Amino acid sequence: MAVATMHKGKIGPNAIIQTVAAMQESYGPRQSRTILHCGGLATLPDNLPTAMVDEQEFRALAQMLIRQVGVDSARQLLKRSGQLTAGYLLKHRIPRPVQLLLRALPRRQRLRLLLQAIEKHAWTFAGSGKFSFNAEGLPWISIATPALCDTPETAAAVCSFYQGTFEQLLRTLVDRRVALWETECQARGDAACLYLIV
Repeated sequence: MAVATMHKGKIGPNAIIQTVAAMQESYGPRQSRTILHCGGLATLPDNLPTAMVDEQEFRALAQMLIRQVGVDSARQLLKRSGQLTAGYLLKHRIPRPVQLLLRALPRRQRLRLLLQAIEKHAWTFAGSGKFSFNAEGLPWISIATPALCDTPETAAAVCSFYQGTFEQLLRTLVDRRVALWETECQARGDAACLYLIV
């Protein structure tokens, strides 16, 4: 089992950039602006971050969505945001030759190498939280982000973002049939979100 603990409370800008993209995809640019305006974030589409951001900015965006569109819609948007974030990583951060090489390996080896790479870069998405995984036996991913998940509603939305990201990466690079089965969740009061990889 590997564990990566973060301390700086900063995450990559894609959590925010791709959430705005998911909103525009679902609602269109005009309605997205209206939602953001009503939520006090009117200038966000024109001022998207280009560097690491304080994790509390992502938390505030998630909470704004919950207030404006409801928990279920916020979860759907953030899951899509996670998928778009994975797409960005696949296009810009994981070189094509590496992806091809990875796909040529046995499934278990692909899984282990991908999880090790995610763990190595966990500082870009876990903020002050903790990421861990197990690639042996029944593999799993765990992410604990207490600073982002201070209420069940916020936890449910933020968890959807991480699930969307991990699932898309795993389906693209390990096995398109992969599913993440959440057995523990911060939204239910657990210390971390634990996903079995099945």
